[in-house]
Amino acid sequence: MRAAERAGWDHRFAQGHGFIGADAPELRRLAEAIRPRPGARALDVGCGLGTYAAALAALGCDTLAVDWADAAVAATRDRYADLEPRLRTALLDFEDTDAVAATLPRGSFDIVTMRLVLAFMSDKQAATDRVRDLLAPGGVWMVTTPLAHRLPEERRGIGLTSEDVALVTDGWARGEWYDLERAGLRCLLLRS
Repeated sequence: MRAAERAGWDHRFAQGHGFIGADAPELRRLAEAIRPRPGARALDVGCGLGTYAAALAALGCDTLAVDWADAAVAATRDRYADLEPRLRTALLDFEDTDAVAATLPRGSFDIVTMRLVLAFMSDKQAATDRVRDLLAPGGVWMVTTPLAHRLPEERRGIGLTSEDVALVTDGWARGEWYDLERAGLRCLLLRS
């Protein structure tokens, strides 16, 4: 199943289609919520077509955009070549614990973003633990996601359940959230 999923996402990204696009107000809220300092180290997990990664790089962050789909990594690299060297890309399956440990140094990021990704991960606790391990002290994890209870029954698999939200928000020094009205998404900001 995982290979078929990857092929489907590769095809989608190769055609230039993402999931739900991030608009200018969403990107403005991202900048206001995170308030990155120039030179902050950012990781965008599941970068898709690279909108969040490009926004972070444009704000002066040293940004690494990763995705498990070759076409997503290529699209981000090609669309935002003008942002290099502040924006780099890499093929990485964030659910592969060994690959993450071999590729990304512990405590090396000030910001980690996941837009429309976490709900698709099979082990949300493991993903949360990986993010905690990658964040520098005082770092922030921003999760942008639909909430399952707000979705029609047949689409609930693309959102986080209330149990998922409780699991990923537990144990952070500070947490806050806001909703994006246009897309019906919730943004969780969790600070270490």
